[in-house]
Amino acid sequence: MKQIVIIGIAVFSMVIAGCSSDSDKTDGGGAQSSLTAQSGPSFKVNDVSGRVRTFEEFKGTGPLVVNFWGTWCPPCRREIPDMVKIYDEYKDRGLKIVGLSVRDTPDKVKRFASEYGIEWVLLMSNYDAMKSFKTGTGIPVSIFFDRNGNEVSRFVGGRSYRDFKAEVEKII
Repeated sequence: MKQIVIIGIAVFSMVIAGCSSDSDKTDGGGAQSSLTAQSGPSFKVNDVSGRVRTFEEFKGTGPLVVNFWGTWCPPCRREIPDMVKIYDEYKDRGLKIVGLSVRDTPDKVKRFASEYGIEWVLLMSNYDAMKSFKTGTGIPVSIFFDRNGNEVSRFVGGRSYRDFKAEVEKII
């Protein structure tokens, strides 16, 4: 019995470590990101088609969720169907979601998006973007911004439809 508990703890630790992105100090397919002395988070990364995108394109344009995630991350994969449901429910009210995929390739992200029905903007994250948004080393991280671009709240770790709905209601 003791061995089963030890094995269970070891497996759990590997899953948690598997969603860590501390070793991703490289670009990961995104554009070079340069952090400036400006206040607040920023990014300059590529989308899945290779186009350079910045946080400034999205900030202050309406209610926004910035989600750091990965196709390979079990908690991320579990929360995506709930995020799709939230997006479908609130996109007509101006909700935008920007997904920044960590340690992925554009092809994997495109296939995953097609399979799960993701219709929001998908970007290829890099270490500088995660550092700027102060996400720590693990994913998923979802950050909620109001219409004016102010951070209202954030989730670290996977969440449910009900959790997302409560936060989206605050920013709509």
